Amino acid sequence: MDKESILKKIERIGVVPVIRSESPDNVIRTVEALVEGGIPVAEITMTVPDAVKVTRRCAAHFGGRITLGVGSVTHADMCAEVIDAGCVFVVTPVFVPAVIDACNRRGVCVIAGALTPTEIFMAWEAGADVIKVFPAKVMGGAAYLRMVHEPLPHIPLMPTGGVTIETLADYFRAGVKFVGAGGDLVSKETIDTGKTRSITDRARQYIAAIRAARGKFHLESLED
Repeated sequence: MDKESILKKIERIGVVPVIRSESPDNVIRTVEALVEGGIPVAEITMTVPDAVKVTRRCAAHFGGRITLGVGSVTHADMCAEVIDAGCVFVVTPVFVPAVIDACNRRGVCVIAGALTPTEIFMAWEAGADVIKVFPAKVMGGAAYLRMVHEPLPHIPLMPTGGVTIETLADYFRAGVKFVGAGGDLVSKETIDTGKTRSITDRARQYIAAIRAARGKFHLESLED
């Protein structure tokens, strides 16, 4: 599947759940719970034990039911492993030109981490498809994203780090197409205790909140 199709799938859902766990089996259960809750997108981080094997298991188990990514990728040699394992997008926590190059050579979507306007611009110029603004919360959240978006409206931004269901509307109003959500959506504690029902319920709450935020933003745009 081409990059544009992958990004459209993620944008339609509006959120990338960031999954961290000590248990490979719980990762699989978490992805299943997210799919059941209406979020067929998952980012498995390289901090998960045997992350490449877990990615391969997820890709084989879910197939086309999910849009599968791998996060916390910091070196180019990781790219080939996770792409061969079945991921269709790669996420970095920081700006690593070699990772962007490796993904582009394989035709795989790359969401590159950056924080300052200079880093964001450099990552975009280096060939990233989307810029992950991380950690967004400590920089002022949606207000920071809005200020960055104004002079750089052509660069798609994905805020990650401290995103909550309560701040979703502000981020979408700031101009983002989707967000990355970790602890508020799929907390490590919830995952490792196997509370999949609560993950499914939380996923449904996120989908409802995103739809409401987008609808409100659309109405505000019409009024303007």
